[in-house]
Amino acid sequence: MVLGSGPSDDKHKETQVLFDLLMIALNGVEQDEEEWKKIFFEAGFKDYKIITILGIRSVIELYP
Repeated sequence: MVLGSGPSDDKHKETQVLFDLLMIALNGVEQDEEEWKKIFFEAGFKDYKIITILGIRSVIELYP
């Protein structure tokens, strides 16, 4: 899940909150698109595309 990249209706917001709680329970970290962008460019990728599919799930394409 990429924060801010999917639909913003109530059903998707509720699902995102549940994922947030899961991340808190597992001591994980979420990234928004700007944070991912920084990671990608620091890793040497020249471009990327985030494609939202199936609600809050996303596919991230990276280009060398």
